[in-house]
Amino acid sequence: MFSSLLPKDNFFFDLFDKMCVCLVEGIQILVGMLEKGTGYHEPAEKIKLVERQSDVLVHQIISRLHKTFVTPIDRDDIFQLVNRLDDILDLSEGAAARISMYQPKQIPPECIELAMVLLEGARRVKEMIGLLRNLKKSARIIELTVEIKHFENKADFIRRSLLARLFREEKDVFDLIKWKDILDLIEKGTDRCDDVANITEGIVLENT
Repeated sequence: MFSSLLPKDNFFFDLFDKMCVCLVEGIQILVGMLEKGTGYHEPAEKIKLVERQSDVLVHQIISRLHKTFVTPIDRDDIFQLVNRLDDILDLSEGAAARISMYQPKQIPPECIELAMVLLEGARRVKEMIGLLRNLKKSARIIELTVEIKHFENKADFIRRSLLARLFREEKDVFDLIKWKDILDLIEKGTDRCDDVANITEGIVLENT
């Protein structure tokens, strides 16, 4: 019943979908950057470009939100979603920028695994946001929240395990600090994916 009562304006949903396309694209670039392990400047610039494209979408959503009296979902939920989605890409771009700046000679395989976990979480977020416009598949949205939570927990384990190894093996304190910076940014991206899942789950539970 809820979906039939929603305003028919799909503006917010369309732009959320476009943000998610940018999100997945940006993280794919980050993963490729880590897998290649060299030539960091070009992919870092590509992610920055994608992040700027997403920022335009953020501005359009916020601007429309201030001008729209009746929104398809609660306006605070829209505001929270747009900011958390933006955070995920910002954190990914930040990690890429650090890698380009630090120019590591070798990439720990666990770091690639961590970025892959972030990518899988972002893909689930993209699917979840795509289902939000009508809520007819609320059961799948709930399933996705569980999957995203799994990826968030996995990312935290990978980060902690890799840092523990680096503390044991890395002789250069500055390199250790650099890797902690990079890993924290990527892992925080999975936290923000979990935030999106929690907000979306709340929308479903309140309106179905």
